[in-house]
Amino acid sequence: MNFIWDEIGSCAGGAHFTLELKGSAARVCLMDADNFQAYRDGEEYEFHGGFWESSPADLVVPYDGYWFLVIDSNPGTIRYWLSAPSD
Repeated sequence: MNFIWDEIGSCAGGAHFTLELKGSAARVCLMDADNFQAYRDGEEYEFHGGFWESSPADLVVPYDGYWFLVIDSNPGTIRYWLSAPSD
């Protein structure tokens, strides 16, 4: 499984993001800093999001924190556009 990631940074709980995917279906994961580190270390982690076969993927930040976006996909090219958060 290939993955790409993006550092979103500090966000307030309740902020909404819209993710546009281009390429193949993907698992979209919104993770706080601790879970992102666990993901990279191959340890157990939790995420918010799910599997999307088509756009748009709507994400809601569950609580105030520092956030990372991870997109897992099958081999191939994935492009994405993440909208600015809205309250």
